[in-house]
Amino acid sequence: MNELEKSRRKRADAFAGALERASVAFGREMALSRYTTIGLGGPAEFLVRPRSADEIHTLLKLATAYELPVKVLGAGSNLIVSDAGVRGVVLHTAALDSIRFEEGGIVHAGAGCHFPGLVRQSVSRGLRGLEAGVGIPGSLGGVLTMNAGAYQFSIGPLIDEVVAVSVDRGKVVMPRGAIDFRYRASSFGRGLIVAQARLVLRPDEPAAIRADMDERMRFRKQTQPVGVKSAGCIFKNPEGESAGKLLDDLGLKGFSVGGARISEVHANFIVHDGGASTADVVGLIDAVRERVLEKAEIELEPEVMTWS
Repeated sequence: MNELEKSRRKRADAFAGALERASVAFGREMALSRYTTIGLGGPAEFLVRPRSADEIHTLLKLATAYELPVKVLGAGSNLIVSDAGVRGVVLHTAALDSIRFEEGGIVHAGAGCHFPGLVRQSVSRGLRGLEAGVGIPGSLGGVLTMNAGAYQFSIGPLIDEVVAVSVDRGKVVMPRGAIDFRYRASSFGRGLIVAQARLVLRPDEPAAIRADMDERMRFRKQTQPVGVKSAGCIFKNPEGESAGKLLDDLGLKGFSVGGARISEVHANFIVHDGGASTADVVGLIDAVRERVLEKAEIELEPEVMTWS
């Protein structure tokens, strides 16, 4: 072990001690394949699970002091982690999973709550607005950060306020008008981490909302791969185009690299049956982008995040 590596390991041990003194829950060298929907990825040097906005801020300050980079993990969809894993800190929002309903359709929900679960709880209480997003397999924080969408569903109009955290500003309360929701992007990200959101939904007949939600789920199961490991849609739609249709028209359904393949159900999904590596997935993404650029003169932009 060289001196640089010794110094880094000493710094990591000191960081672990600081987390323990601050009573912030964490683990070391945790396999991220357990936390991603595609079921792939090497270990996180630190997997930290803050339980509040204040603990997020404590974590960010400590990571800055000990010169460790921070990445944010929700439900692990739309994410590909390298086989070698991630050095530094992975902030896992799973403990920020509280949901509270108030009169007038107001919902307070933590960044780590499972989004389909939030949808179903809202529907069961006769609250309309989220039902079209029931199939999005992420956390609320991930949905907000990536501005995830499905079938004309958009979460932006339902947001009243978001509590976010940055290392410099601490806890920040942002009204809807201060948040920039763009196509598969938002104001949130590496420097501004979602802790909690307040949504305003519209009361309606529970049976009618449930029927709409069930119809969305039926359509999703008919048109997207179910029961296999996947990260969700791989590519953003080019302007005026559907990425899935573009890949389908080029005959790429079933195209594979190693154990990873383009889904035969929907061409904008990469799936595997347990025998793939992250290297296979990345290789397949690169091969598909090259094919599309060559044949269609379109440069596809990945929708998934890649950690290395």
